Amino acid sequence: MKNAFLYFLFCPFLGFINAIKYYRSTWAKPTLIAFVAFFGMSMVNNEAVDGSEYVERLIVMHANSVDFDTFKASFFNETEGLPDLYVGIVTYFFSLFTDNGQLLFFFYGFVFGYFYINNIWLVLNETRGELSWLPILLLLTFSFVLGFWTVTGVRMNTASHIFFYGAFLYLYHNQKKGIFIVLSSVLFHFSFILPIGIFLIYTLVRLNYRFIYLFYLASFFVAELNVEFIRTFLELNLPDFLQPKVKSYLNDEYVETFYDGIGSRNWYVNYYQKLLSYFTFVFMLFILFKVDLTKSVQKLLGFSLLLLAVANITSLLPSGGRFLDVAFLFSIATCFIAITHLKFHLVTKSATILSPLLLLFCIISIRMSFDFFNITTFTNPLVVLFTDINIPLIDLIK
Repeated sequence: MKNAFLYFLFCPFLGFINAIKYYRSTWAKPTLIAFVAFFGMSMVNNEAVDGSEYVERLIVMHANSVDFDTFKASFFNETEGLPDLYVGIVTYFFSLFTDNGQLLFFFYGFVFGYFYINNIWLVLNETRGELSWLPILLLLTFSFVLGFWTVTGVRMNTASHIFFYGAFLYLYHNQKKGIFIVLSSVLFHFSFILPIGIFLIYTLVRLNYRFIYLFYLASFFVAELNVEFIRTFLELNLPDFLQPKVKSYLNDEYVETFYDGIGSRNWYVNYYQKLLSYFTFVFMLFILFKVDLTKSVQKLLGFSLLLLAVANITSLLPSGGRFLDVAFLFSIATCFIAITHLKFHLVTKSATILSPLLLLFCIISIRMSFDFFNITTFTNPLVVLFTDINIPLIDLIK
């Protein structure tokens, strides 16, 4: 812990590099968590991401000295409601004593980093000794699916890592506390009602993972969803406090804006997710030939396939593609365990042949992270707090 504190105080990025180099040391994990917290504090303030909205809300709440009754009434208000319990409560608490968005995102970064780094360690702890290039590539891919720079999407991405953490503990390690951690993810983003429902169904109804693969295969042939039908169904069946959420995500204006935004993005933003889809589809098929999978691997594999299948379908809805990232956390973790645990030549050979897909995904992910790396990320907390520099790393490279 002493090393983690010193690195955080003087140069968190240097601590980040050394923690990766000495990842088996006891101080590596807390040092990386501290770096992610610092990254949240120092990252670029981009108006195009959710984070800027939370900072603006903090400033307004602090300036107006919002009382608790007013704050409570603002939840689930259709026109100006707070996003979710986690962000709403934390923003209100910080507004009582500051309007500094950097301090707010230091906290968000710490919570995100705690689950993000612990998830990496959950997967990493399945190995002993030095890693060969293929497990390293898979671990990097897992780390980049929702990398530390995605803390900008506080609600969805924090919920994703919390959900994975709980589900992995329960499905792979059979730890009952994982169920409660899974359930808590809905406090961070309301849409996790869907993954939680899938998780509960999967734990109650035991389906053979080979059968689930067929459902996963069929999900690629679903070409279109009726948004109007889904909106009507949700409005009739969801509780009143979630109705504003349904209207905000499925109204015609949002749908049109969402698809216009897709058309204006760089090609690699629209297609890099597909690289993991191609890899997962083929690699999972080879794992199915391995008949002596342990019960833990079978449970993790089955849930990965089920979540991938549902995510393929929801990706046809506006913002529904975000569930693919959640599913990829499980599928890449499963692939990592398969490579390191299963002594099956066909599995290793298939991953080696498909590895260029993962390499390209990692390269694109690193490029995308440069949009959020501020040049002050290479300094320390004092520099960040007492300067107002907002220069993305990509601007220095172009």
